[in-house]
Amino acid sequence: MKDKPPERAPRKPRGNRGLEQWIGTVLAVALIAAAFAGLRPPGALEASVFTLDPVGATTVTLLMAGVLVLVLLNGVFVAAETAIELLRPRLFKHLKDEHPKRYERLTALADHSAQSVAACSLASQTAQLAIVLFLLLLAPNLLDVLSARFGVPTTYAGVILAVLLLMVPVGLVLIVFGVLVPRSYATLHPHTVASGLYPVVRITSIVFALPAGAIMGLASLLTARFGGRASFANLNMAEEEILTLVESAEESGEIEQEERELIRSVFSFTDTVAREIMTPRVDLDAMPISTEPDELIKVIQETGHSRIPLYDKTDDQILGIIHAKDLFLAMFSNKAPNLRNLMRPAIFVPENKNLYELLAELRQSRSQMAIVQDEFGGTAGIVTIEDIVEELVGDIVDEYDVEEPEIIEVEGTWVIDGRTHIDDVNDALRSELQSDEFDTIGGYLFGLFGRQPKDGDFIEVEGLKLLVLETDGRRIQKVQIERVSEPAEANADSAR
Repeated sequence: MKDKPPERAPRKPRGNRGLEQWIGTVLAVALIAAAFAGLRPPGALEASVFTLDPVGATTVTLLMAGVLVLVLLNGVFVAAETAIELLRPRLFKHLKDEHPKRYERLTALADHSAQSVAACSLASQTAQLAIVLFLLLLAPNLLDVLSARFGVPTTYAGVILAVLLLMVPVGLVLIVFGVLVPRSYATLHPHTVASGLYPVVRITSIVFALPAGAIMGLASLLTARFGGRASFANLNMAEEEILTLVESAEESGEIEQEERELIRSVFSFTDTVAREIMTPRVDLDAMPISTEPDELIKVIQETGHSRIPLYDKTDDQILGIIHAKDLFLAMFSNKAPNLRNLMRPAIFVPENKNLYELLAELRQSRSQMAIVQDEFGGTAGIVTIEDIVEELVGDIVDEYDVEEPEIIEVEGTWVIDGRTHIDDVNDALRSELQSDEFDTIGGYLFGLFGRQPKDGDFIEVEGLKLLVLETDGRRIQKVQIERVSEPAEANADSAR
């Protein structure tokens, strides 16, 4: 089992929502501008957007400066909103004695987080609407330039082009400097940002208290009809923001490394599938249904397993699971045990079943073990509830387990169990081995050779020498890896 779960693909960042909103605003304003442009008197080609005249040079300068100021203000409101959403009293209680003023500010914001977030969110939307208005006032000037120099018509196409040429670049600046950068900084330093922007948030809360309350009241009336709840706050915080907050909490000593790893494991839980944690078929201790009960008891004693899969002719035909306690109870009775009657039905799941669904299915069926099948219906391996729990909390070693390290390093050489996950090998060696077909280092090496390698076979890849130390004829059991060049040199060689 792996102590550290593999990195999962991050969910969609919240910042992308701002980009989508801005694109929607651009398209909507362009269509509205075109509609109003169509209301101009026929033949009035010199008329500008919304029948407004071009503004003077001084006004143009002021409007452009106003747009930049509004972008910065939007960034301030976004940073404040993000920081307030991330405030947790438990994480800043240590400031009470060291920085009492800062603690008071953070406590006040946390106690009134809903009102503060609503005010900042509404202020951000107002700033964006003001930017749109300023750009519309600049559109006639741009339309005149396009018409004079490039012959762009002052009809629908010209109006839309002028609006887009203004809003697209300004929108990119707004997304980067007015949303993404401030939001990212506030996520990393929520206490610093929230405390520093406390005066701004207080003023904003006073200014927008009435409109925010009116909007919330109307929205609450509408959402209450279908059981919803209106809120300006982001109720589904992006995963990477939560993990960043967890990292910050660990650095400040609020949580331990084990707690951080547990939180990371929870996030990776629904993305991990049965194939990644199963005991593979080659390591499966399954027995034929024709096995004598006495022989089966010996297998249970030798392996230490309390559950043994039983099959018909091959282990691709699993019939059920025999429990040691059921077998022992039957052996102590006067009747000869019948394995077919004693075995319990097996649960079959596909390789790509995620652990959350698998755990729910095992709990519902009151089973401790599931048979993992490949796409052809053959047996790929088994997964137990213990395997699933270990994916969350790390390896569970009981009094019967013999714990052997998967990776052993001796003077720059690594001896690795063939079943070790490639991600764990990369973590230990700071390497970048990748495979879409195999999860383990043994499978990865098998894929490189394209055949079943023999003891002593080796291959060099990514600046590493991979040597097969031990095989059992079916799979690679031990691999020795040593570095033949530094990672930077290996990357440079592979790029040539």
